Amino acid sequence: MARDDRGPGLSGGPAPGAVLLRALALVWLLAAACGALAASDALQAVELRAPLTTTLALSAPPLPPNGTGTLTTTITVPGDAPPDLGVGLWLTDAHGRWFQCSGPLLQPGTTQVVFALGAGQGPQADGHGAAWTAVAAQASVRAGVYFWSASTSRCRLLVGPLHLAAAPAAHARAALCDTTLPGLGGDGLLHLHTGVRWSLTTLPSPLPENPYDSDQFTLALVVTDAQGRSQRYAGFYEQAMRSQDRGDSESVAPSSAGCFAVRYRPQLPGTYHAVLEAQWAGGGAVSVPLPGFAVSGDAWDGYVRVDRADPRYFSVASRWWWPIGPNLRSVWDRRCQQYLGTTLTPDRLLSAYHDYFARLSSAGVNSVEIWLSSWNLDLEWRGDWNGYDGMGRYSEGNAWRLDQVLDDAWAHGIRVTLVIDNHGKASTGTDHEWENHPYNRAAGGFLDDAQGIFTDARALRLEQRLRGYLIARYADHPAVMAWKLWSEINLTVVGDQPRVILAWHRDALAAWHREDPYHHPCTTHWAGNYRSVDRTVAALSDLDFICIDAYHLAPDQEQGSDLAMLMANSVGSGERRNDLARLHKPIYVTEYGGNWDACPPAQLEAEHASGAFLALVSGQAGAPMLWWFEWIDQGARYAPYRAITGFLAGEDLRDARGASVPLIATSLNGELWARAWARPGRMLGYILDRSWGAHGGPAQDHPDAQIEIGASIAAGTLQVSWWDADRGVLRRSETLTHPGGELTLVAPAIIRHLAEPAPRSATILSQ
Repeated sequence: MARDDRGPGLSGGPAPGAVLLRALALVWLLAAACGALAASDALQAVELRAPLTTTLALSAPPLPPNGTGTLTTTITVPGDAPPDLGVGLWLTDAHGRWFQCSGPLLQPGTTQVVFALGAGQGPQADGHGAAWTAVAAQASVRAGVYFWSASTSRCRLLVGPLHLAAAPAAHARAALCDTTLPGLGGDGLLHLHTGVRWSLTTLPSPLPENPYDSDQFTLALVVTDAQGRSQRYAGFYEQAMRSQDRGDSESVAPSSAGCFAVRYRPQLPGTYHAVLEAQWAGGGAVSVPLPGFAVSGDAWDGYVRVDRADPRYFSVASRWWWPIGPNLRSVWDRRCQQYLGTTLTPDRLLSAYHDYFARLSSAGVNSVEIWLSSWNLDLEWRGDWNGYDGMGRYSEGNAWRLDQVLDDAWAHGIRVTLVIDNHGKASTGTDHEWENHPYNRAAGGFLDDAQGIFTDARALRLEQRLRGYLIARYADHPAVMAWKLWSEINLTVVGDQPRVILAWHRDALAAWHREDPYHHPCTTHWAGNYRSVDRTVAALSDLDFICIDAYHLAPDQEQGSDLAMLMANSVGSGERRNDLARLHKPIYVTEYGGNWDACPPAQLEAEHASGAFLALVSGQAGAPMLWWFEWIDQGARYAPYRAITGFLAGEDLRDARGASVPLIATSLNGELWARAWARPGRMLGYILDRSWGAHGGPAQDHPDAQIEIGASIAAGTLQVSWWDADRGVLRRSETLTHPGGELTLVAPAIIRHLAEPAPRSATILSQ
């Protein structure tokens, strides 16, 4: 959808340098309160403000890659200085995470003060739980000294700049330290259970200064079964975090030292051999045999798959699964506020998603879509934006949040389609964010134009690195329904370059399938409607299902543009070029609801109420995802999810012979639209007041509607059930004796009226 979705209260997101300026303002405010003066490269005079702590920012050289060595400064203390005057060193990153270490008490005269840097000594975290490591050293952007005394004093000190003496390079043998092995039993085996995550943590020595760079370090768990078949599970760096809900926003901070981890979720019982393998740049390598894995439990496969028997649908553990739920791409939506008058949900990400999941789950929702966007849960963005660390380094705050979101979704029975890149990242027009992309040279990157995201060798390597991290950290989670590589790929700068789009998707899709040991489905997404789909890309064997929009003009602006016909045509339009059914893949509408700028609320009510039923009888792989999620939530408009969930309870639409068939529905009081999903012995139908479905609002009463089923129905006893499509409950059931041939049914009254509990009808016909 074309939209402008930057942060709440911001125009186009934080301006370049905004976060840095805010952090510097904090230092200056601290300096003003404590009496410190401006930093410079020369000697600086600072007036003590004891007994308050006096803080001074100093110029400092870049720290060494391993974060070890010494920082030295000279301090001249006057004779009237208090006798308990002490000094310390502080360092902080762009997010204000503070490390400090104390130095000696100062005597009158000029003193050279040396501060040691290194793991286990020197700077200690203050206000958070991270450890001083090579990772923390490389993230540091400011440094200085602080002075304290219990005495009142306004003496003036002279302080020199900080000088670095890097520690000699250590040549210790590469090793994996502090490795945790949960589940270790008295029999010397590690006891695991099918379907349950098992994870280990370890700390490599030396620790890479960029733990996300696979050229510097890689970690993998190699698991081998009794038949000698092996599977690699990549490791990843993680920083445990804690969150604080401020009421109108949320903040996160490290809760402990960072480490590397490997996650593994066994699917088959048995005994396995496992080896932990590590590789450092420069040739260092370690291979650590682990105790044997004793996996108990039944065979388990709780992941969403494209169904083998009927590849138009999804299944889980061989059971038919039909996703139902809205597009929940982030916790707020400016476009919804602009066009539908909703209120922006406060950016309390974890709390907001938890509340969404709780309300949606209670209505029968089992699936949502979430974007890894710069304003939501992205991992890599320009480093002067709050929470991000720039090109090639990942937001540990968002990485941790995504863990919590997936756990929370799973606890509520909801699976998530993760959108890796939204179209704005590679757009200079629609919803453009290219100007803030970390690969953009103007934002500190190396690309001069957004097309390089799809073609430049360095950009592709960085994308490969991010892909590896996402798979290593999240692929074992059954809450991940699928990887969606792009939203609305045709709105990016390469939208009119089919060869570029094809080449990129061919390689990227193959890589996702090759690297994901749990084999989640992969897809990409086109804006507009089914006519926008690039059939060559959609036909790629590694593109497992097809994601489209179902946006449309008002019916009086474009003939045949009402949602009912659009949904039916999205699967089988009859146009050879646009007939997606020919590809024999699941077709899934992941954005709809009027057009990109919404539609009148009455029409949106009608489309929300009818969308899932229209998708069902058209043969789509899931209920369409309404884009306007805040409109749903703030209006408590959950009834359509309850209705379709109730109607489908116990159903299974899979059958290679199943087909969407039009029905003839007639009424003296206006046009009806009717269609059914039919397979031998069973038919699910849906009848809609055509005018109400297109416009919403009041609808005619249809007390005498008749439905002609043109297909030949075999002679015998028929069971016909009529359902309330607003509430998903049975209205009437009848048994008919049919002589064979065409069949005409008389429906219960169909009406659209706000006080009427049964405005539309859905029917089940079984034989």
